[in-house]
Amino acid sequence: VSGARSWARYLEPRGAANLGFGWDMTENVLWRLQHGELDGLKPKAVVLLIGTNNLMADPVPEIVDGIEAIIGEIRRRCPGAKVLVLALPRGNREDPLRAKAAELARALVSHKLGDKALDLSGLFLMPDGSIPRDLMGDLLHPTEKGYEILGAAVDKQLADWGI
Repeated sequence: VSGARSWARYLEPRGAANLGFGWDMTENVLWRLQHGELDGLKPKAVVLLIGTNNLMADPVPEIVDGIEAIIGEIRRRCPGAKVLVLALPRGNREDPLRAKAAELARALVSHKLGDKALDLSGLFLMPDGSIPRDLMGDLLHPTEKGYEILGAAVDKQLADWGI
């Protein structure tokens, strides 16, 4: 499983739980939160990476609205938890979803969603705008090396928060 080593290195020592599912869209996460997924948990932080699957069907403002609704639900159910929102690039330079993902990343950062929104695109893109296959083999999902970059970025932010 991609990410296992970085999970063990950066998140497992913090007692993290992985509540992510493949093919998730914002509405799926919101439904699970509204139906008890966080019940009984008292996280210090929630790391949220969602929205790329919505890019195929939804305009960016609607995706942002969905992420805002998710954050609102997290805040209601886990008051005091810091929320870290992440954005990653996707696709090749000519892929229309690449531009849409970049637009979403800019919107997440400019709307200051959560306690911190990090656009990690700069860590995954080469100067020519390409995504190295050793970081994202399918230009969407991080490889183990890509998860190492993602994990280190999350680790730094959590450490900055004292978590």
